[in-house]
Amino acid sequence: MAEFSHSPVLITGGTQRIGLYNAQALRRDGYSVIISYRNESNELEALQRNGVRTIKANFSSNENILAFIARIEQETGSLRAIIHNASEFTSDPALPLDTNTLTSLFQVHMMAPWLINRGLQHLLNHCDSGTADIIHMTDHNTHHGSATHAAYSATKAGLESMTSSMARLFAPTIKVNAIAPYLIIMNDQDRAAAKSGCLRVPPMGLAPGESVIYQTVRFLLDNHYMTGATLPIDGGISLTQLPLPSTNHTDSK
Repeated sequence: MAEFSHSPVLITGGTQRIGLYNAQALRRDGYSVIISYRNESNELEALQRNGVRTIKANFSSNENILAFIARIEQETGSLRAIIHNASEFTSDPALPLDTNTLTSLFQVHMMAPWLINRGLQHLLNHCDSGTADIIHMTDHNTHHGSATHAAYSATKAGLESMTSSMARLFAPTIKVNAIAPYLIIMNDQDRAAAKSGCLRVPPMGLAPGESVIYQTVRFLLDNHYMTGATLPIDGGISLTQLPLPSTNHTDSK
């Protein structure tokens, strides 16, 4: 087990689904936690009551991202980890020359992590447990592509590539890794697709729940020697060797 740190963990997109679960679990395990959120919610109030510090942010522009970085610098003098969970799951536009979708997804999946990692590097270097972490939430489909979510898949692939580059850049004081999930939580659309046979089922089954992601987060935090890796938490779906529709619904920015 890694040495415990009182430097906080920063989670972007921390009020929904996987981000929310990780924030709750880290707090339960004694970590100080800061999250970003976009919209008010009952979950936000519950996190605040539990001692989680919350900062409203919208990563749709560089100015907003830089303002968020400055806000974090005001909030804390060090960070134990940054978990980039903020995401948009948007299908490709019907109009072939529409640029809004790719621009929006690039901002949240690539520009925000790029600026936040570099802008808050000095806080990670002041982590009170020694080694700090950056964890990117990517997607199993980065290696398969998607006919309907090409912009989403491409920007998540860019984030996965950034993982390797920043691992080289920030070593040895900051480890940088990625987690690439398949379908962790099912919604109504996923259940309908599974019932109709349109959803591929991995060897280990569908929708294991958020705990498998948190177990992976803790493994990365506790392992002082792993960096530059992407861990597929996909139930073995890649063993089918078939391209699949993208189904990892991570949290809104």
